[in-house]
Amino acid sequence: MDPITEPAARQAQTDSAAVVSMVLGLLSLFGVAFPPLIAAAVIAIVLGWTARRRIAASKRVLKGGRIAIAGMIVGVLGALFSLVLPGFVVGVWIYAAFHGGQLPSGA
Repeated sequence: MDPITEPAARQAQTDSAAVVSMVLGLLSLFGVAFPPLIAAAVIAIVLGWTARRRIAASKRVLKGGRIAIAGMIVGVLGALFSLVLPGFVVGVWIYAAFHGGQLPSGA
């Protein structure tokens, strides 16, 4: 075996699921404007979890554990953001329904 290329062959590769988890997590942050992106958040969380397990089982063949954790955290934030705006809208509708269609007065 060529001694020049041997270290490159043993170099750990970043797990692709960790990277996809991070990308989908970042995309899910736009769930404030487009709530169906909660699906991207859920997929980011699942892929981050899967990537962490694969990285741990690979015995240093794969890397990217911190990316996977970041993808899961950002996915959770994206899921929360996807629920904030619809929750606010529903809250206003419920308030208006029980108060004769009137919104709260400022005075």
